[in-house]
Amino acid sequence: MTTTPKKKKFVMYNTDETKEETPNNSQFKRDLRSDAGSVIRASLRKRKMKRGNSHAEITVSQTTAHVNGAVTMTTQVNEDERQCYLDDVISENVGWIRIQEKTFKRWMNEHLKHRKLEVEDITEDLNDGLALINLLEVLSHKSIGRNYTKKPRINAQKMENIVATFNFMKGEGIKIVNIDSTDIMQGNMKLTLGLIWTLIFNYQIAANLKDDNSGGGPKKKLLNKINQKLQPSGRKAKNFTGDWNDGTLLACLVNCIAPGLIPNYTILNPDDKVENIKMAMDLAETWLGVPKLLAPEDMASTSADDLSNMTYLSGFLDCKVKEGAPVVYPNRCIARGPGVSGVGLLPGKPATFEIDASKCGAGDVVVTVDGPEGSDPVKVEYSAGGDTPGVYTGSYHPKDEGEYTVNVTFCGVDVPKAPFKVKIYNDGPRNKVDPKKVKVEGPGLTGDMILPDENAWFKINYLEAGPAEPKVEIVGPDSQPIAFNVEQDGKGEQYVSYKPPKFGMYNVAVNFGGMPLPNSPYKVKISPKVDASKVKVAGLAQIVRIGDSPVFNIDTTTAGEGKMEAQVVSPSGKLLDFVLDDDDAGHHTLKINPSEMGTHTISLVYGKVPVPHGPFSVKVRPESEPDKVKVQIENSVIRLGEPTKFKIDSTEAGNGDLVVRILDSLGNEVEVDHDQNGYEVSLGLDTFTFTPKKEGDYVVDVTFAGEPVTEARLAAEPRLKLDKLNIFGDGLNSNKPLKVGEECKMTIDASRAMTGDIVIREKDPNKMGAEDHADLELLVVGPDGRPVTLEIEESEPGVFKVAFTPDKAGNYLFVAESEGVAAPKCPIPLKARGLKSVKVYGPGIEPSGNLCGFDTHFVVDAREAGEEQLFVDIVGPGTGEFKPVPTITEPKKGLFNIKYDVSLHNNYDVNVKYGEDSLNQGKPYKPKVHTHSVGAFPSTRRRVEIQITHLSLEAPSSCSVDDYIDIRLKYAQRFKSTAKVCGPAQPPTVKVIGPARKLVDTKTSVKDSTYKIRASPVEVGAHKVVVRCSDSDLVYGSFSNMFEITK
Repeated sequence: MTTTPKKKKFVMYNTDETKEETPNNSQFKRDLRSDAGSVIRASLRKRKMKRGNSHAEITVSQTTAHVNGAVTMTTQVNEDERQCYLDDVISENVGWIRIQEKTFKRWMNEHLKHRKLEVEDITEDLNDGLALINLLEVLSHKSIGRNYTKKPRINAQKMENIVATFNFMKGEGIKIVNIDSTDIMQGNMKLTLGLIWTLIFNYQIAANLKDDNSGGGPKKKLLNKINQKLQPSGRKAKNFTGDWNDGTLLACLVNCIAPGLIPNYTILNPDDKVENIKMAMDLAETWLGVPKLLAPEDMASTSADDLSNMTYLSGFLDCKVKEGAPVVYPNRCIARGPGVSGVGLLPGKPATFEIDASKCGAGDVVVTVDGPEGSDPVKVEYSAGGDTPGVYTGSYHPKDEGEYTVNVTFCGVDVPKAPFKVKIYNDGPRNKVDPKKVKVEGPGLTGDMILPDENAWFKINYLEAGPAEPKVEIVGPDSQPIAFNVEQDGKGEQYVSYKPPKFGMYNVAVNFGGMPLPNSPYKVKISPKVDASKVKVAGLAQIVRIGDSPVFNIDTTTAGEGKMEAQVVSPSGKLLDFVLDDDDAGHHTLKINPSEMGTHTISLVYGKVPVPHGPFSVKVRPESEPDKVKVQIENSVIRLGEPTKFKIDSTEAGNGDLVVRILDSLGNEVEVDHDQNGYEVSLGLDTFTFTPKKEGDYVVDVTFAGEPVTEARLAAEPRLKLDKLNIFGDGLNSNKPLKVGEECKMTIDASRAMTGDIVIREKDPNKMGAEDHADLELLVVGPDGRPVTLEIEESEPGVFKVAFTPDKAGNYLFVAESEGVAAPKCPIPLKARGLKSVKVYGPGIEPSGNLCGFDTHFVVDAREAGEEQLFVDIVGPGTGEFKPVPTITEPKKGLFNIKYDVSLHNNYDVNVKYGEDSLNQGKPYKPKVHTHSVGAFPSTRRRVEIQITHLSLEAPSSCSVDDYIDIRLKYAQRFKSTAKVCGPAQPPTVKVIGPARKLVDTKTSVKDSTYKIRASPVEVGAHKVVVRCSDSDLVYGSFSNMFEITK
């Protein structure tokens, strides 16, 4: 049974539980006990990562050095960033690792809390890739896609997830060097810290430095940014380690950003460094929103880690003071009135002014006036009163003409535009009113980048226009007056602001001294400043289910600057809570948590303009839908012993456990293999494989989320049914033997015997099991026991033509078998004949050399023609009534000696058949028998003179079996007077004895007292010729000699 686990989101860690120490933690502790000042070098190695469409190769080489209090690791994005990481070294311990681990972990959790996730141990909680995936999506405001496994169980799936994060970072333009995905999965502490630092640098530090064109590396640029924040205090940081140890500089930074938050920062005791840092961090987290990523004791440590400090301090670059913070804002203080603008003032007349510090927080206002050079001190009187707290009114009495300096401070800090330079003169022209000298500017008069309900402002500068006050009136598109706010700075300048309630044309009238300004009233058109049609919404097409928390990405980078607003309505009409985040760069994410099934509508408004094609619909489906599971089985008939694959598509079925069982015909469960393709499995596409081992029906039982899906039935059949195999052809006809040198053809018809494509090949007995599987193997064995080469060709589907050519006569054996089982009628014996190799020779078939009254013979050599029956039929001359009966002997297998009687002279017909075939092209041999006479032999004593052809000492001592051996005997007669004639002499006898002491057939003829004996040897080896001459019973003499017969 194979089960794929239920699909679910990344599990949130329980922050209240304490994790047990793991082997990785133990290793970490051992690392902490390593020698001080050691240099740890990991050997250079190469590893390859696999993904589905892409491999990536990353070279790993880490060098970590500890010298004088910092750390270097080669894991950065560019040379500047790398230098930032390489600049520092650490001294007598590896405390930096502990500090970095805590700081980087807090930084990760600060971002992961938006997904309700938490990392407890970076050596363990990152090794499946899920935390990194969620972190990257939060940081980038992008989706990493669905090409990862949401619930990895095996290392291959975890590796795929980590590789997916590396590929995503590559797409973001982040270069990761010297860090391998295997290092993250195996929990390599130092390299994992290096990877997290890369993310901190790119998404937090570098993002705040992208507009900084000053020279130097990123560390120097970050230090410059921090010093700009410190500028009001006059202090300056030189590094990210020792300067921050006592907490006074951190307190100074907090107070510079939020004046009055730590008013006593200048008198803090440097010895109370942990308390100083803790106080500053607590206030920064409470009122500035800077998370406490670094423990106070870690910043105060002599082993302080600069990267950890940089991570924490970079949070101050874009922080904002929260509403209600106990801070003071001198820049919000406004000084106005003739006493600071000089409008209409005359010597000896009181110069009045008003100081509005109502929005500056708790603090003291101090006003002093310095008269022209040489004049008496100027007395200033002012006090707080009236209905508005924090508003001061006062005056001073200028006695002399000249330039007066009015100093206004709040909490010891100059208010905006202070000190004020006031010029007082007696002559009247300097105090005339001139509207043309009034200067106005600001988007509130042009409508640029102003949207409904947004602040529209403009400035009125009347410092040189005379002793009068501007008056403003604003009318909206429906002719209704629009409320506005006026702020006076005390130097002849007003700041006017209003909020247009809707799009349309507004009239802004500005008068000075009862006269309109030259271009008044100003026509201000408030129109959309964004192109909502360029808003891109991604993720709306995804399948959303109960229990999911889908995130939709909204891209407004090309739509102009505007505010994104959303509304989500459930099927029941209820407004659904959602989270809408943005990165201030045009990327937004909308996250919902639907609890109802049905269609939800999402309305988006950007820059007060509805996004086209909305409201958007998102259909929420049940958590699981077993009826949506699709089981794909190509054929209900499967092959025995062959792996059978089938696919299950649960992409639209939701979340649930997929259980697959295969049962054979007896109900026994069959082993099933699950293809662990991480990418496809994560999509809900599962492939299963099983191999039927016996014939019969199999049941595929599939359940999803505990509900049955299907029970498909499959029938397992062998690939080839031998009982339906048909083998035929002329070569298999026992009545028609094969001929040597002629092609033998046969046909194997498997069209009705196979259940699919089959493989037929020639079997090689010497390579049993060494080749790929074949459904049918063919073998033809020749007379010598060796296989004969076959030609196999598929003439049409399932029909195969087989041919071979016998190279010698004899018995052949044809075998067709499958998996060691022979096909019906196999093995099939075959017989090949080779008549061309049959040799017939000897006097018994020759037209001459045969004498009447003597036996003759001939030889049939069929040793190379195969084993057959020899038939010899001899018909004598005349009417054919005389038929000599041949005597056939076989001294050797396939070598026949035929002897027959020739009592009549003339032509004979000798018919020879070997097997079913006639020799001599079907024609009889035509030997001819001649007559002869033998003269009387004298009865006197004779001396025999013998001549032996081929056997004389002068002649060759050997001859071939193809030769005729002639032995010639000639009588030399000499008579004595006393000789007794005893009658005719007996002819000489000649015997030719072969190697096995067998007599060789001979034929004798007489002519002119010469006997001619012709012998036809049939065996190779040494032969002996014995000649005996006798008269009556008396032997007159004998002669013998040896000769050799060769092939």
